[in-house]
Amino acid sequence: MFRELFRPATGKAAALQLGLAHSLREVEPGAWAEASQSCGLYLSYPFLLAVEESSTTPPSYLLLRDATGQLVAGLPLYLWNGEPDPGLDHYEPFGSGARWVLGKRANPGPWLPTLLAGTRSGYSTEFAIHPGWKPQRQQVVARLLGSAAEVAEERGVSSLGVMWLTSAAAREAANCLTRPEYLVLAGPNSAIEIVWNSFDGYLAELSSSRRKSFRRERERFRTSGLRTEYRELSACLEEVAPLAARLQKKYGHALSALEIADQLQAQARHLDAASRVILCRRQDQLVGFALFYSWRDCLYGRLAGFDYPATADTGAYFNLAFYLPLQLALEEGLAQLKLGMASWRAKALRGAHFDPAWNLSVPPGTVRGAWAKAAQAQEDGPARWWASQFPSQVDWKGDWRWTRAGLAGNSRATSSPR
Repeated sequence: MFRELFRPATGKAAALQLGLAHSLREVEPGAWAEASQSCGLYLSYPFLLAVEESSTTPPSYLLLRDATGQLVAGLPLYLWNGEPDPGLDHYEPFGSGARWVLGKRANPGPWLPTLLAGTRSGYSTEFAIHPGWKPQRQQVVARLLGSAAEVAEERGVSSLGVMWLTSAAAREAANCLTRPEYLVLAGPNSAIEIVWNSFDGYLAELSSSRRKSFRRERERFRTSGLRTEYRELSACLEEVAPLAARLQKKYGHALSALEIADQLQAQARHLDAASRVILCRRQDQLVGFALFYSWRDCLYGRLAGFDYPATADTGAYFNLAFYLPLQLALEEGLAQLKLGMASWRAKALRGAHFDPAWNLSVPPGTVRGAWAKAAQAQEDGPARWWASQFPSQVDWKGDWRWTRAGLAGNSRATSSPR
């Protein structure tokens, strides 16, 4: 049902030993760190462990080892039966794939239970593969996806999803698929490349109108009576959770302040030293915050929240979400400010570039015929839409990252995402 949709691995990758761990604690942290060193924060050992400790859906982890027992690759798995699990609805193949292809009248029932592979937090799935296997990397990806398909069949699930693949990971996945129409363009992640030595260098790259806007936003914030301070997450997690819940609700995430606090407590246990929280106060009252993580050479925007009436017309959002973290990233000598999904226009105007994410949604057998017809009819429609909204960001004809044909290697890249 699933295995025939993936090309089998060949060469040394086919001989790797397959294992399944039911907790990341069963894996040596150093071994996972070595295998995932080319991945970002969301496939890191501490972040995945924090997700494991704060989720109601139990994880498992596909592990591929060589003959000596060295960990070559790993892939998180989550078997979901539809039970409430805060935030998971944005990482399953029906809600974040099928409805976009089949329409709002599509029925979610046949899709459950489902097996999810990759990240379930952070909108960024990559394949954790030891750098020593770089020459065989594509075949190791094939082995990971084929093994996930085997697990899906063994557990009797109805659908399979590998969600929010980076463009590079989506290209690797596309080369393993026999049915490329199961890849769905989901939307771009945003990041600012830090190629200057000072904030003035950043401003110099903006248009004159954007520089004027920056000065207005900075001056409005300076004269607002608001003050900022920097803390580690453990020092303020209970205080920021209610504000975070407001912003999550605004973007369609049904997470309560208590649920967010539970997630933040788990993150603080494992990532506190990497956390950078910018708090914004009016006198002693917290009216805004932004949580970032400094991981390897990037600063990742993770969570934010605002008391909107208290911060209206103050420029607090733009300063906490863009300018202050950018200054922080410059001070720490980092290479990128990762800004994630949503608010694309505000991010693009402030110098962010897009990297499209893709969802691999494998539907139940009863739906595959309808899916093939709908996907063929849509073809490059989503890429055209993004190009119409962001013409300076999206070259869907020349940039391989935006189309299935590009992922399959049938068009030449005009850009090389990090």
